[in-house]
This record gives sequence, C-alpha cells and structure tokens, in this order.
Amino acid sequence: MSLATDLEIHKQGTALLDLCADVQARIPRAFRASMGYRIADECVEILVLIGRANAARQPQDRATHLEQLLERLQVAQILLRTAHAKRLIATKLWATSIELTDTIGKMANGWLKSARARLTSSPASDGMTTPHATATPSAEPQGYTPGLFDTNTAAPAA
Repeated sequence: MSLATDLEIHKQGTALLDLCADVQARIPRAFRASMGYRIADECVEILVLIGRANAARQPQDRATHLEQLLERLQVAQILLRTAHAKRLIATKLWATSIELTDTIGKMANGWLKSARARLTSSPASDGMTTPHATATPSAEPQGYTPGLFDTNTAAPAA
C-alpha cells in the first residue's frame, strides 16, 4: 500500500481543493458562508475519504469510502455549478473545476470497480487473495477437454 499523498487521485483532489480556495476567495461576501465554505469543506472531505479508502484493508470498507467520496464529489459539482450559474465564479475557474472533478470521478469509479471485483472474487477473510484460495478441486486432470466419445458428457442434439 502506498501513501495516499502519492496517489494520482490525491494529487488531483489537492488541485481541486486549491482551486476551491481560489473560488472561495472570489465569491462575494454574501454567499461566502453559504457556498464558499461548503465547497471547500466538501473538497477537504474528498481528500479525507481518499486517505480512508487507501488505508482500508477490507474491500467492503474501501468500497464504502469510495461510494461516499463519489457522493461528496457530486455535491461539490452541484455547488460549483450553482456558483457559476449565479455568476459568483468565472467560467474559467468553473471549467477547470469540472475537469478536475471528472478526472477524480473516473479514478474513483475505477478504484470502486476494482474493490467490488475483489469483494465478489475474494473468498479469503482478510481481503487478500492467494493463488491457492481461488483454485477449485476438479475430478478431471488439468488441461482435460471432454471428447466426442466421452460417456460423461451429453450427446449432441441431432
């Protein structure tokens, strides 16, 4: 397991938080408390959830953190879209934020897909797979292919 700060998704999340700090500074005072702080808080929570997902040992825990991350990312997107619609932030800032949230969303969805695949295919209790854990005993020798004259296979339909 690598450090969360070394992950590309964390670097993108940090860039999003940096951008949201700029957004917060440029939002008029009347909306700063309701929108600006909330956008920054969502970005901080996204970074926290990236760290939690990276530290999770069980695929189920990792999937839970990633689902929460994707939900927080959607909230941040909605807040940024609303701030742009109200002309509280410039189009360039909004466009950059959408690029970052899309990138983070794609990475998180890929990570979630991987965690769910491990969840369904991993019979081991610790979430780690071993070469012998996935092998299933078989009556036929390895590499055996049923032939035409096998008595154990169904006859082809005429």
